[in-house]
Amino acid sequence: MKKELSLRLSLMGRVKLYVADWADAYANLFSLFLGEKVSTGHVMRITHAVLAFTVLVFSYGNALVSLLFLVWFVLTLLDCKRAGIR
Repeated sequence: MKKELSLRLSLMGRVKLYVADWADAYANLFSLFLGEKVSTGHVMRITHAVLAFTVLVFSYGNALVSLLFLVWFVLTLLDCKRAGIR
């Protein structure tokens, strides 16, 4: 007799699994572009920095808002440096 184990994932478990799979695929894409293995955490930090830079570049009009986006961008760069991304 064959024993069968059925695992039911909760909705939160399925979402976590989907996000983890997406992040791994995104990291593999970055690894292809850069030619070396890149961890998922580094990819997320790089993406965060690119997003902060994009918002900074296209945030013209109010100087205070631009200053806040500049601070956000600098903080993302410091986070990348702290994580060892060159």
